[in-house]
Amino acid sequence: MNVKHVTIAIMFLCFTGSLKAADSGSDDWDFDDPINDPMMEYEEKIDDPLEPFNRLMFKINNVLDKGILVPISMIYKHTIPEFLQIGISNFTSNFFSPIAVINFLLQGDGEHVAKTTLRFIINTALGFFGAIDVASKIGIEKKTTSMGDTLKKWGAKPGPYVVLPLMGPGSLRSSVGKIVEMPIDPLTQTLLFTYPKKTRKKLYWAIYGAKIISQRASLLSIMMEIEKTSEDVYAATRKAVMSMEK
Repeated sequence: MNVKHVTIAIMFLCFTGSLKAADSGSDDWDFDDPINDPMMEYEEKIDDPLEPFNRLMFKINNVLDKGILVPISMIYKHTIPEFLQIGISNFTSNFFSPIAVINFLLQGDGEHVAKTTLRFIINTALGFFGAIDVASKIGIEKKTTSMGDTLKKWGAKPGPYVVLPLMGPGSLRSSVGKIVEMPIDPLTQTLLFTYPKKTRKKLYWAIYGAKIISQRASLLSIMMEIEKTSEDVYAATRKAVMSMEK
């Protein structure tokens, strides 16, 4: 996989992450009633000084998403048995958990450093390298985090809304977090230490791609709903993303 494919894949992952944020609170919002919409006051305060640039990047990212990832995700969703989709999702999540450990460590969260490390060991050893989430079954629940969360823990404010080319939307804080976290990501290649270097890189990006496709496939219906119910998808996404980063 060449650099061009990798950078496009990164954008897809961040873009679908914003859709998760939109879905997490959409049931409580009434987008058709500005009086009863609890997000309206916050929407008016969103700092978006780069809106023309952001809208252009949003369109470009959306075209790439629909032109490449959506068709692949639809094939994946409708041809792969559900139990295998769950296994792939569990495996990729487990594979990249060392990044979460690093962020929990930087946040000074010793409890979740220990829990995430223990989850990784248990699921790798007993869950077919993470395909089965054994840790959750015995009561060790998963908690996700990112470099954006780390910067928030350190006192960084969200800042203005930004849509990065190939990396998707977020606050300035989370966008910086995405960039800072990129050098950390290849550390997970060490999990494939038994393979030659070239093979290790290919396997790493294959797993990364599987993670992106798995996440995007789970969000197909959500994206369709957002496009149907929102007159301005950019504004709806901005509202959802920034409401999660206060």
